[in-house]
Amino acid sequence: MHDPVRHQIASRIHDLLMHEMGEDVDINLMLGPPEYARAVLSLCRACGSAELGRLAEQFLLTQTPLPPLRTAAVSPSLSTRR
Repeated sequence: MHDPVRHQIASRIHDLLMHEMGEDVDINLMLGPPEYARAVLSLCRACGSAELGRLAEQFLLTQTPLPPLRTAAVSPSLSTRR
């Protein structure tokens, strides 16, 4: 089952893209593999609609968080302190 917030945002994106650009996007694919969602969100940002740009950012914020990046240990010989 999909997250209801992500589904709501994807539905709104679908409706706006259909209305403003005649583009029909698949809501279920937006909630599936990230490649399709990435392409749709890119279209949202590029079309010039402030609302679609905002929705694209909201959609990204609802993604499952990625694991934190590990920081590389700094070698004492590479330190800038003298």
